[in-house]
Amino acid sequence: MNPGRWALSAQRRRSADLEARHRRGSFRRAVAAFLLFAGVLAVASVSAAEPRSVAAGPVAPTQWPSSFLAAPQIEGWPNALRIFGGDRYQTSLASALVMRGQGDFPFETSDPSSGGVRSLSQANGWWGLGVCPKAIIVTAGDSPADALAAAALSDSTGRSTEPYLRRSSAADPLFDPPGGFARVDTFAAPILLTPSARSGASALAVPVRLAAQDLRSGGCNTARQAIIVGGPAAVAPQVEAELVSIGYAEVFRVSGATRFGTAAAVASALGTAPVPSGASGCADPSAADGTATMGFWANSVVEWRESPEECRLLGRTVVLTDGIDGVDAIAAGWWTSFWQVPVLLHDGSDELPTETATALSLLEVDNIIVVGGLERLSQPAVRAAARLARANTIRVSGSDRYATSVAMAERLGGWWPTGSGHDFASSMLCVVASSGSGRGARGWADALGAGPWCGAATGAAVGAPTRMLPPVNVAQPAVVTAAGLAAAGTDGAGAAKTGEQVRHRPTRDAVPVLLVPAGADRLPDSVAAFLLDAFAASELCESQADPVAYAKALANGVCPMPGFAVAFGGDSVITPGLLGELSAALGGNMTSSQPNEPVLIGAQTPDPFSPYGVQATPGVEFGVGSFATSLSMAPVFHYDDGDGVQMCMPRGTFADARWLVAETNGTAAAVEVPQKGWYLADADGVARSVGKGAPACVDVGETGTLAAPLLARAVGPSGVASDSLMLVADASRHFALTGPISANEPSTIGTPSEVDPPEGGHTRWLFQTGAVTDRAMLGNRAESIVDTRIVLHLYRGTAVASASSPSAVPDMFTANWHIRTERGTLIGTAHGEALLSAGVWHLRGAAVLTMGTWASAVYGPPSPAISDEGPPPIRGAGTPFDPLRVGTSDAYGAGGFSATLTVNSAGTADDTLSWRPEAYINTLTAP
Repeated sequence: MNPGRWALSAQRRRSADLEARHRRGSFRRAVAAFLLFAGVLAVASVSAAEPRSVAAGPVAPTQWPSSFLAAPQIEGWPNALRIFGGDRYQTSLASALVMRGQGDFPFETSDPSSGGVRSLSQANGWWGLGVCPKAIIVTAGDSPADALAAAALSDSTGRSTEPYLRRSSAADPLFDPPGGFARVDTFAAPILLTPSARSGASALAVPVRLAAQDLRSGGCNTARQAIIVGGPAAVAPQVEAELVSIGYAEVFRVSGATRFGTAAAVASALGTAPVPSGASGCADPSAADGTATMGFWANSVVEWRESPEECRLLGRTVVLTDGIDGVDAIAAGWWTSFWQVPVLLHDGSDELPTETATALSLLEVDNIIVVGGLERLSQPAVRAAARLARANTIRVSGSDRYATSVAMAERLGGWWPTGSGHDFASSMLCVVASSGSGRGARGWADALGAGPWCGAATGAAVGAPTRMLPPVNVAQPAVVTAAGLAAAGTDGAGAAKTGEQVRHRPTRDAVPVLLVPAGADRLPDSVAAFLLDAFAASELCESQADPVAYAKALANGVCPMPGFAVAFGGDSVITPGLLGELSAALGGNMTSSQPNEPVLIGAQTPDPFSPYGVQATPGVEFGVGSFATSLSMAPVFHYDDGDGVQMCMPRGTFADARWLVAETNGTAAAVEVPQKGWYLADADGVARSVGKGAPACVDVGETGTLAAPLLARAVGPSGVASDSLMLVADASRHFALTGPISANEPSTIGTPSEVDPPEGGHTRWLFQTGAVTDRAMLGNRAESIVDTRIVLHLYRGTAVASASSPSAVPDMFTANWHIRTERGTLIGTAHGEALLSAGVWHLRGAAVLTMGTWASAVYGPPSPAISDEGPPPIRGAGTPFDPLRVGTSDAYGAGGFSATLTVNSAGTADDTLSWRPEAYINTLTAP
């Protein structure tokens, strides 16, 4: 029998039935519309943006709600993704959103907004399962008991018989009377934790309401039913009306007098089924041949793997587990969800709770899987359960809760390590934290929400996302392929493939949940040993220590595709140190344990005592920062498409970035740096600083159209972003010339201009002119130029790139310029790099308008810099900000500088110069 995975026709029939029921009569539509409108008015919006922290860290998806009430986040590592929020309710929201996400952020794109979308109700640009649920499950967030049983309600495959539940509220009580029973389509239903009535709560937490709204009528519009698990003391009755007001047509409540009674009620609603007739065995009988595929057969039918070589079907199965702390069972949600296995709870004594005993007597049960060791479930209690149900018992446990989670991965997901990472290529797992017990327990809330998510990932056979691994500043960075075509080598299961393309998919399609200690910096020994055995790299792969060699070995199948982990919870439970160790282990310790921390440096302070006229920046060879310009920086700078306003970055101002992003006026431009080769060579093809960012420009918009500051950031391959820079690029605050100034007959001293000696050299020119045809523009004011003066210094580099010395010092220039107009003077500096080509020196870089009587008459004195290091960083695009300075101390602003010095004959006396400065005014003083 072929179990299949998706019963699309059945899903369509269920969807059609639901749609037909919700089209009944104008009265029903009017009532629903009124309730929806009332619900919208009842709750204030919390999606308005708040200023983000300036601390280093991940960039949040900009279209997610961001306030002190709801700030869900995702954060990338090379082989892992963290889903989290400020508390358990915000993590619930993040988990629900990532369930429906279907974009490529943060691994394949720097843009989480799916084409510039800024609305949570429309955006889908972040990575996820691409699944929209038909229902949601709401439980109290103060105890794990109800959620332990609730996880089994979420149908991972869409093939269950659906639970039979009692309706408690409805948008149209005439057609859906409360008290009636109905089958509920729980396909991919997430668990949303909300404050309990025991704590005084009478409404959904704001993040939970946002999640419910998003899945009902936002990014998804398929969720029409809501299930509350737990009695009115757990989830207040008022929540039912609130869910209806959001737009849910029906609300169902399943509960008992105690947690044991609630679990029994859920089990009764799910029911059990035997192994289907004709089923001869598991979908994939052996996990020892490099693959392990899970199959769905019927509610409560489980594939049990006692060893890698054997697999048998267990029909009419229920789970018996500790219901007081649930420390072992919180890792079971992925498979109880996938196979729709009812969960019954025990109180830790030698006798079964009455409600559990009754359920075992009334349900048809052939097999009981006992989750946890003897300390949690004693043998007398297990024997009593077996007698009541007249069923076989199987215990799955380990030396502690962490080893128990490993045992479940092996026996219920086929994750038996083989010692070869090829057998686990592109496979995915979930990680949640768990420590302590009782009131001191930590991590369980995130873990319970993870169960249905990881079950849905199992049902969808989701593998590792395609992503680039650090470092990115090499010729060919390593790229993990998942569902795409990979180069010939192995098929991901160790089988050789010659001369053909093969499709990678997860070799283990189960997505198990592994437990780790809350707040620990290291993986527990049992989990670490398990992962290192499963994702082990071969000796041949381990010999590829160089990043370039590893990238080639990965593409050719010599090294296996790394696995991928999704972790649930913030730093307090899943620490960065643990995530780093986990990420490295999933790559056989061949990949980095840290995400890139990309760097983007802004304009720097002029310094007359520096040999180049600017203040040096630590770690940057030539201390000039990024700047905005409308001038062409070719041929010295790499150029992105377009000829509008550019964000230009001198040498060394960006590092460890996969993408450079510039955003203004609601639009964003992003350039993938490794693809452009900007780490390898300059625009002229010469490798002067291999591995460091070469001079480059990113196109932002058409000249004259910008009316807002430019936000710029560097983004690493895992989505981690640098602090954002703000560069003024407002066309109405622009100092520029209508054309270049031409000058000749200079006064010169130093090295002849026609040579570029490898041992270095220095030339100084003084060019002066009288009145020129072109005019100076200051904002919307234009004035005739009376005279000009520029002192230009050219410093030759002192090294030449070679095989033994791949880096060369570029030729550099500084300038001091003076322009007198009929309204007053404009005075500034310039600095950048120079390139000699066919008797012409091309000088390109940044200009700074430092002073001048015309500038002071219009703008007043320059505002002092916020600090010598520039303005406070701005986290993320779209964040509200003041028009802060770029960082040019005691100056009006910065922009581009373009000059061409033509060598007409030997010597310097007849050299000619065509030069043009500009600056975007960033002073706080208004004109």
